[in-house]
Amino acid sequence: MTATTSQGIRTEAATQLDELGAQVASLAAQVADLQQAQAERVHPGDGDDQPPLYSTVEQWVTTYLLPTFPRPVGEVGMTRWHWCEQWWRHDEAVTRLTALWYGWEQARLQMTGMLPWLRELDHQLPILYGDDGPFRNCAASGELGEPRHHSLSEMPAEQAPENWWKWWE
Repeated sequence: MTATTSQGIRTEAATQLDELGAQVASLAAQVADLQQAQAERVHPGDGDDQPPLYSTVEQWVTTYLLPTFPRPVGEVGMTRWHWCEQWWRHDEAVTRLTALWYGWEQARLQMTGMLPWLRELDHQLPILYGDDGPFRNCAASGELGEPRHHSLSEMPAEQAPENWWKWWE
């Protein structure tokens, strides 16, 4: 091997090394950019850093849910939809609406979070507004006349026998 050939191989190797170094630097910059973007992104479950958009379930129901998903109250085809203007007096409704609100607050932070939330809403609305729902004995004002609110009485329950809940022991 001649000195000229040896020099050419070293030059070619140095050029390749420089090219690889430039590629590594470019990739390192891309990784740093992606890590920065990842750190700035809101992740599902990281909602602790993000305050809720609505401060109470009442604000969410009156400002978002009712205007966004209006339902005609009264007879609609074969179905009767029930609503109570004093919805906050119905524990079941408050529980279901609060769960929907919490779910909505979390879902809005996720890229596709609304898809499962909408399925949950589609499940809950017929229960809330249906013939067996918490508003079944209430009438809204409007075509049906004066608003009428009736809270449902509690269901009776007997206390379980003394060792009933220890069956697994």
